[in-house]
Amino acid sequence: MTFVRKEPHYTFGVVCLFFLISFIGLLNHEMWLDELQAWLIARDSTSLVNLFQNLRYEGHPGLWHIGLYLISRFTQNPIAMQFFHLSIATASTYIFVRFSPFTRLQKILFSFGYFPLYEYNIISRNYSLGLLFIFLFCVLFPKRANHYWLLAIILALLANTNIYSFIISICLLLTLIIDYFYNQNLLKAVVPRSKNTLLSFILVLAGYIIALIQVIPPDDAKFTGSAKLFTESNVLVNNIKHFAYVLMTVWRSYVPIPNIFDFHFWNTNLLIEGAGIFRFFALLLSLGLLIFSIAIFIQKPIILFLYTSGTLGILLFAHIKFLGYLRHHGHLFILFIVCLWLASYYPRQYFFNSSINRLSKFFTKYKQPVIMIILYIHVVASIFTYTMDLLYPFSASKEVAQIIKSQELDQYLISGSKDYAVAPLAALLNQSIYYLESDRLGRFINWNQRKNLDEAEFVRRLENIVQNNTTVLVLNHEIYNKVYKLLNVSQIFKTNKSIVQGEDYYLYLVKRSKLLVK
Repeated sequence: MTFVRKEPHYTFGVVCLFFLISFIGLLNHEMWLDELQAWLIARDSTSLVNLFQNLRYEGHPGLWHIGLYLISRFTQNPIAMQFFHLSIATASTYIFVRFSPFTRLQKILFSFGYFPLYEYNIISRNYSLGLLFIFLFCVLFPKRANHYWLLAIILALLANTNIYSFIISICLLLTLIIDYFYNQNLLKAVVPRSKNTLLSFILVLAGYIIALIQVIPPDDAKFTGSAKLFTESNVLVNNIKHFAYVLMTVWRSYVPIPNIFDFHFWNTNLLIEGAGIFRFFALLLSLGLLIFSIAIFIQKPIILFLYTSGTLGILLFAHIKFLGYLRHHGHLFILFIVCLWLASYYPRQYFFNSSINRLSKFFTKYKQPVIMIILYIHVVASIFTYTMDLLYPFSASKEVAQIIKSQELDQYLISGSKDYAVAPLAALLNQSIYYLESDRLGRFINWNQRKNLDEAEFVRRLENIVQNNTTVLVLNHEIYNKVYKLLNVSQIFKTNKSIVQGEDYYLYLVKRSKLLVK
C-alpha cells in the first residue's frame, strides 16, 4: 500500500520535471521549415475544406493540421503551436509514467530519452500526437473486451497522424483480430456483443480510408516519394546497398548516437556517417538487435506478430517508397517499447522445440541489461542534442527575421530562392514571400508548383522582380557572381550558425542597375 500511495507523487514529480525541461527547451528552440510549413498551411487556410485542399501534396494526414487550424483562429503566433505540442508530449509522458509496466528508472530514462524529450517534443511535428494515441492504446489493451469501440477510435485517429503511425495502427488492428480468435476466454466474453465489435471494426476501417485518401498523392503530383540512394548502373548492387542502408535504420532508431564531430549533427549517426567499416558494424548490430528482439518475444506469439509485422512494414516503406530520416526511423524503437509494454499482459508459451526455448531463454537472460544500455544511450543523445539546441540556433531563420524587422527591411518585397530554407521567414515575419522556384508570392510552399532553378533561370526571374521593386533577397548560399554584373546588389547579412543543414542565410538588397534605367 505504501507503493500505491507514493506512486502519484512519483508520477507528478517526473511529469513536472519533464514539462519544466521541455518548456526551457522550447523557449530556446528556433523552429525550422517542417514545423513552420504545417503552421503556415493551417494559418493561411480559410476553411477546413481549404485546409485539406492545401494538404494535397504534403503526404501527411491532416489531424495535426486540424489542431493547428483551430489554434490559428485565435492567434497568428507560431509559438502557440509549440505549447500545443508540449501539452501533447506532456500528456504522453504522464500516461507512460503512470500506466506502463516498466521500472521507475526505466520510465525516467525513456521519458528523458532522445525521442520523447527532443525529437518528438522540442521539435513540433505530428509524431508526438501519434505517440499519445499509441500509449492510450496500450493502457486500454488489457480491458479490450469492453472497449473495442474506444480502441477503434484510437486506431483511426492514430492512422490519421502520419504514415508511420498508420503502419503501426494497421499492425495493432491485426494483432487485435488475431488475439480475438486466439484467446478463447476473450472470445466468449466478446461474442455476446458481436454487433458492437463489428461496428468498431467498421469505424476503424473508415478511419483508414480517410487517412489513405489524404496520403495517396494526386495524379498530378510531381513529388511522390523516393527511396533511391545510389546511382550505379548495376541494379543488383544498387538494390543490395539500399537494402543494407534500410536495415541500418534499426541501429539509427535503437541507438541514436549523433555524429558529435559534425556541427550539423541532427539526423546523423556516429557509426553510419563514418567510414565504410563502421557502416558494416552498424549493419551487423542492426541484425543483432532484430534477432535479440525476436528472441525475447518468441514465447509470446501475439507480441511476436506485432513486432515482426510492424518492423517489416516500416522497413518495407523505407525500402520501396521513402527512406526517411531519424524522426521517421524512431517509430521502430517506439514499436519495440510498445511490444515490451504489451508483452507484460501475456504469459510465456513454451514450444516443443527445445532449441527455440533455449534460444529465447538465452537472450531473455540479457533482456534487462540490453534495454538499460539502450535507454541510457538515448538519454545521453537527448542531453547532447538538447544542450546543442540551447547553445546554438537550430535554425538561423529566427535571427534573420529579427534582423529584417530591426532594420525595417520588411518594407521591401522579400524574395527568396531555395524556398525550403526561406519559407520559415514567412511564418516568423507574418508576410508573404516571393518564391523564385514557384515564381509566385505566397507563404507556405506548394511542392507541386516549384521547380529547381539553374543559374540562368534564377537570374532571369530575379531581373523580372527588380524591374518594379527593390527586393530583399534571401538565399542559403552566396549569390551568383553574374548577378553583381547585371544588378545593383549589396550584402546585408550572412550567417552559418544553423544546426539544420540548409538553413544558413545570406541577405542581399537588390535593385535595378543604373545601366538598365532608360
